[in-house]
Amino acid sequence: MKKKVLLFILTILSLKGISQEKLDYGRTWVFMVGVLEWADAKTFASFDKRGRVDAKIMKFFEKQGVPTNQMLYIKDQNATTNVVREEFASFLKQAKKGDILFFYYCGHGYKNDGGKVCFANYKGADWTAEEIVKTVNENFAGNTALFTADCCNSGGLAKEVQKYKTRNYAALNSVVPTDVSTGNWTFSNALLYALEGRNFVDTDNNGAIQLGELSQYIDAEMAVVEGQKASYFIPTSMKNWTLSSGIKAKKNNRIGERVMVDYDGTDWLGFIEGVEVDNKLKVRFYSYTNNEVDIVEPSRVKPFKCASDFPIGASVKVYSTSDKKWYPAKVLKKFSCLHYIHYTEYDSEWDEWISPANIKK
Repeated sequence: MKKKVLLFILTILSLKGISQEKLDYGRTWVFMVGVLEWADAKTFASFDKRGRVDAKIMKFFEKQGVPTNQMLYIKDQNATTNVVREEFASFLKQAKKGDILFFYYCGHGYKNDGGKVCFANYKGADWTAEEIVKTVNENFAGNTALFTADCCNSGGLAKEVQKYKTRNYAALNSVVPTDVSTGNWTFSNALLYALEGRNFVDTDNNGAIQLGELSQYIDAEMAVVEGQKASYFIPTSMKNWTLSSGIKAKKNNRIGERVMVDYDGTDWLGFIEGVEVDNKLKVRFYSYTNNEVDIVEPSRVKPFKCASDFPIGASVKVYSTSDKKWYPAKVLKKFSCLHYIHYTEYDSEWDEWISPANIKK
């Protein structure tokens, strides 16, 4: 009986420990690669550097007091594969047991001839998701790492981290490993909002943002705003891992609601960031950087609704952007505004998530 009681107590203490785990900035190592231009400009189109969110994320960690020697940010022309590989391994080897790694990449993603997910550096050989996670496993003394990426095929990281069962490896990625991703900063902004402790990300309004909560927020953002399915993997030991705490409670339940705002007959998508004393709504609009904010009358605002909604099992037609044709398909499952479909005349390897714009009855 005593053994059973002791086991019960130890179990409760263990669960309590899991729920209290959080990002300790003094023990966090931040490695970021942001590439918005490439030597091979014909293959990889450049992105506008104005308002780049990767720099804002690095600035956030600086403000939180992460030691200078525990942060490395390589960007644009400096981010050749040779440099990134050398700096990454050297950086990781400096950490100690109990330390935490925050990994981030933004730019272009692709699959090489071998079918492996790669992240495009400024120039150089393929830098695969497989190599990235393996390098961390072999060189980082800490057992906990968060792999984030904002690019096409970025979900390759979520697939790779699952191979390391004894590690606390989690991944938050902008899209599934088989799909392209938006050129907007939607994913990176969602990540930054969570780190900053914005209350509209605290969906359960409990004063803290956990990793599991953020994954769901990102998933919804990418589905509604960009029409794509995010990809993530969070081990059970990290689902309640806290990214930010001490968040002020939302004073109005509409905060965080995605809405359409009328401007001279045209609706624009945004989300309610705050409610003013006169009940006017502070709306932040989705765009390349999400920098546009306006105070609007409630009468101009209506809830966001998905453009299309088909039940599971429904027969539909799906538009292919590659050959600009419609193909018969069947809905297998749904998430938010997205439909996961099977093409009637093709094998299951072609099953994929479809945005509202590319599906019809």
